[in-house]
Amino acid sequence: MPLLLVLLILLAATLLLCKWRGNHWRRLGLEAPFGWPLVGNMLHFALARRSYGEVYQQIYTQHPNLKYVGFYRLFNEPAILLRDQELLRQILVGSDFASCADNAVHVDHQRDVLASHNPFLANGDRWRRLRADLLPLFTPSRMRQTLPHVAQACQLLRQQVPHGRFEAKDLATRYTLQVVASAIFGLDAHCLGSHSRVAPPSRWLEWLAPLFQPSAWSLLETMSLLHSPRLARLIGHRYVPLSLQRWFRELVAARSGGDNLLQWLAESKRGLEEEQLAGHATTLLLEGYETSAMLLAFVLYELALNEAAQQRLHSELDAVAQRHAGQLLNQVALAELRYGEAALLEALRLHPAMQALQKRCTKSFTLPAQKSGANSELHVAVGTVLVLPVQAIHLDPELYPAPNEFRPDRFLNQPPMGCRFLGFGAGPRMCPGWRLGLLQTKAALATLLQEHRVLLADEEQCRVQVSPLTFLTASRRGIWLRFQRRTTS
Repeated sequence: MPLLLVLLILLAATLLLCKWRGNHWRRLGLEAPFGWPLVGNMLHFALARRSYGEVYQQIYTQHPNLKYVGFYRLFNEPAILLRDQELLRQILVGSDFASCADNAVHVDHQRDVLASHNPFLANGDRWRRLRADLLPLFTPSRMRQTLPHVAQACQLLRQQVPHGRFEAKDLATRYTLQVVASAIFGLDAHCLGSHSRVAPPSRWLEWLAPLFQPSAWSLLETMSLLHSPRLARLIGHRYVPLSLQRWFRELVAARSGGDNLLQWLAESKRGLEEEQLAGHATTLLLEGYETSAMLLAFVLYELALNEAAQQRLHSELDAVAQRHAGQLLNQVALAELRYGEAALLEALRLHPAMQALQKRCTKSFTLPAQKSGANSELHVAVGTVLVLPVQAIHLDPELYPAPNEFRPDRFLNQPPMGCRFLGFGAGPRMCPGWRLGLLQTKAALATLLQEHRVLLADEEQCRVQVSPLTFLTASRRGIWLRFQRRTTS
């Protein structure tokens, strides 16, 4: 009997504690959903029914009159989801940036030594120094010097245009790995081109192509990365597997000069140690191939769905090619593909690589009242995570009329403004390599569609569904397309 009483008391205490934790924001006077034990407001993400971006989008759309929403992440952690454009600007580029400059991404810097050199993953003052090392590699003049690497990969891509049904992300990954291997290390990754059947498979494809794709461990790894360092230690998660860390060090140690990003970095930062150089090379490689491959695959998919947009792009490709003697892979011709670039930005709006940005407060500050006209400010405590829901912002009908439609014209006559478009982030922590990302995807798009139309592999194909498992956006079942030879005058 006493044991039963103790158990009942413990159960009652647990329920009271859960209720107390689940009402954190309501006690502070905010309109907020109740936070359930362990899963908070992210049950569908925890059960792999929805991606984390879709969960944040639901919270965003359910509170249209609020500037921000108090909610609960996994393990019932109180967090704040920002909705107001002015607040987003203050956090990303304005007066509150210094208070929450750190990205809330959990990477063990002792276990993931090379990944710790990634400016996106680094915190404190370290991200500034790391980013400053990389920025000179992506100036317009450096992009002109990188273009031959891109053009060479495009020539191989032109020879490898599939004749039948193909998976777009696979083709795009082969291309971007070919580019980054050449542009960063001056190497041929053997991801494109004809090889004998007895030739060994490309290590670049074998080891890197599956790295960010859905797998049996993807959901736990995403939870570890975004929510829980304890879970990461429990499952032994590494952002960069040990085998890849060893290989990247070997590639850096074996470098032999040449006209490539790694050599430029070594020359401009002569004080860098080999480990630092290997860390930067890891950042350039991993950030350089996956997101660009995803963008190329999705823009081909959207053009296959939208015949009018594809026809307009073909008209632009024909006109620019005519002015440049049929050549599209030079700096001037690529710069003239304004509709092509707009199509890329629109595809990135619909399918952002990062479905949300998460910032951690490192210095307390205040947010204005949750509603317009109210007087109560919110004190944001150190350690609080602020979620900037990229996918929800990109699909907000108040910001983009008919947000689910593919309309490249949105970006044709004016660049992305304010914090409405966060495909590359914004402010001091914006992606430093965005120019290279656009360069290689635009060049590939021009190469593939100059002589071909892109179509859905199956006419009855449903819209692509986003995997709920992965940290970076990925398709559940691939993106299946086919090419058809164009007949032009």
